[in-house]
Amino acid sequence: MALKIENISPGKVIGIGPETILPGESKIVPKAYENNPVLSIYEKKGFARVTKTETEQVSAAENADTRSDETDAGEAAEALRKARLLSLKGISDEELGKLAFDLGINPADCKNNADVLKKVKAALKA
Repeated sequence: MALKIENISPGKVIGIGPETILPGESKIVPKAYENNPVLSIYEKKGFARVTKTETEQVSAAENADTRSDETDAGEAAEALRKARLLSLKGISDEELGKLAFDLGINPADCKNNADVLKKVKAALKA
């Protein structure tokens, strides 16, 4: 069994982990949050209705959502990687340092900016 939460409040937005539930909407609660005491508080205050649903229906819906999210996330990550690679041409020293830091590269550990650039390119191509 899984939990389904329905937002029955007139204007309260409910957030359960990564899920945002607007008034009138209902969603399946992520497994990690099924025992969260906040769910009962929302229910007691009249903001939400929490019901148990069949696991088979939920798992099919979750699998479809997960595949879609993974595909979207993968495509977004690939687009970001390509954009970062293209932005290296003519990049300023300051921007290169920020990008290196974002990628987990410490510019202070590098010999010079050419070394930083080399490590950033290698990180983006990996």
